[in-house]
Amino acid sequence: MAPKEFEHEMRKAAFDQNHASFRSLNQQMWQIPLISMTLTGGLWFGVSRVEDFLIFQLALLFLAATGNGALFIIILRMRFVMQQHLDWLEKTYPAGYVSAKGKQWYSKPFLVRSLFQFMLCLAACLSLFLLIVTAWTSRGEVFGTMPRDPALTYYEQHAASLADGYETLSLETAHPALLTIINRQFENRPLAVLDVGAGTGRDASWFAAKGHRIVAVEPSEAMQTIGRRLHPSPKIEWRQDSLPMLAETRASGETFDLIMLSAVWMHVKPDERQPALKTLASLLKPGGQIYLTLRIGPSEPTRGIYRVSVEALQDQLAAASLKAEKLDEQSDLLGRNNIRWVAMSISASEN
Repeated sequence: MAPKEFEHEMRKAAFDQNHASFRSLNQQMWQIPLISMTLTGGLWFGVSRVEDFLIFQLALLFLAATGNGALFIIILRMRFVMQQHLDWLEKTYPAGYVSAKGKQWYSKPFLVRSLFQFMLCLAACLSLFLLIVTAWTSRGEVFGTMPRDPALTYYEQHAASLADGYETLSLETAHPALLTIINRQFENRPLAVLDVGAGTGRDASWFAAKGHRIVAVEPSEAMQTIGRRLHPSPKIEWRQDSLPMLAETRASGETFDLIMLSAVWMHVKPDERQPALKTLASLLKPGGQIYLTLRIGPSEPTRGIYRVSVEALQDQLAAASLKAEKLDEQSDLLGRNNIRWVAMSISASEN
């Protein structure tokens, strides 16, 4: 083969190789935004679904931040290599090279790469911001220092978002077993009702509308404020009181036909549950009932949630001269797969 023919073949082989490499790099370049959206969206969704596992949340947010940061650097490297191919093509075959160097802001070189990198940087920064905020708001669990009353602190800080979740459910949906107690035990007569841990007053409002006398006890001032706004019924008497002693309520000298504790018992510290049961028993009228729901699931220290069980409650009730009947069991209405709820009816033991 003549030297000129050999050189031509070599230049052709180099052109084909560079052309194939450029096309491969270009295809990968356009896949990066899809990778980023899938990575970020999937990890952020994962964070929203594992609210009970702080360390896992932090790990997912860290992965989202570092993943987008890595993709930012990858684009820089890929675009540099692609530019080398373009420079070689312009030098080797100027007649076939298209520069596309526009003058408007939207047609200038590196615009697409810059926009990709801006979005990647934004996603990384947002993930990092969420990581810092999540770690800071949960610093007690992260560093092992918890507020004196973590449950009250949590409800004060998250009252608005929690209220949205509570108000989406009706009492009939959340507590079908409670209606059974009212119909079977009290035959729909007017009752004196104590709602301990009344939250937004959703259930208290239902009792007030049915003509019952209702006292709504809620230790969180923020939750009470929302409750008074959403359910401004004059028939609801709000009190800022809390277990285990319910000092203000006991001082009033009142007793009640029905005492309701919905999603409350897991917030009572284990060593305070026996005194709390004695307090509740002292507030019951003869023949009265306590309706209590047990959250069966993992503990959450930052929310002041401790483990409970039907067996442990039964033992505590026996020591307080109380007896219990299991009414029903249902999955979590907010969609948390690792949590279920058991409804119990508690009354005085017959000696």
